[in-house]
Amino acid sequence: MDKQRWKFICNKVRAASILLGTVLGLGAALAGQRAICQAQEPEVSYRNRSLSQWIAALQTGDARDRTEAAYALGQIGAKGVRAVPILVGVAEKDADNFVRSEAVLALGSMGAPARSAVPSLTQLLKTDPNAGVRGAAATALGGMCSEPGQIVPVLIAVLRGDKSAYVRGCAALALGRLETVAQAALPQLRNAAMKDPSPVVRRRADQAIQRIEFVP
Repeated sequence: MDKQRWKFICNKVRAASILLGTVLGLGAALAGQRAICQAQEPEVSYRNRSLSQWIAALQTGDARDRTEAAYALGQIGAKGVRAVPILVGVAEKDADNFVRSEAVLALGSMGAPARSAVPSLTQLLKTDPNAGVRGAAATALGGMCSEPGQIVPVLIAVLRGDKSAYVRGCAALALGRLETVAQAALPQLRNAAMKDPSPVVRRRADQAIQRIEFVP
């Protein structure tokens, strides 16, 4: 290969290397700028307290503070999804039943993004000794239509057999909120609407039937 040809090839390679370095450098600069922008974005907040502050209050405050924190996380909703594991732990283990109920309702307020909590909520609904917690679990599950295959059978069983009229009424309302995905619950809802000893449960079962059958 003559010198002129070799010099031409070397110049081409050098130019390509410079261009590649420029492109890679620009990409790195843009990625760094995105990271800076993301770091500068304010954390989601509620009542002048950040998500992190509410999570901390849920773990360290007294019962009143923990209740307020759980409520606040429910108001933040899906944007507070990183609080889900902590809320699940509180719902299962907190010493105060009212705090546990608020934690459960907060999970329901987050909807589908909190679907990882469905197994815990169904277990609470089936077995928790406190009717307030069970009713909250039924209500929360009604907001998580992303898992109807798991949720609807549990709500049907509760509507059929829970000893608390309050919990049965919550189950009926939850099935109504699920609307058309709760078609399998219609036979039990009709039975509850006619035969449940509680007039509140009968009324809520009837309302659920209407929502399931007549959604446009």
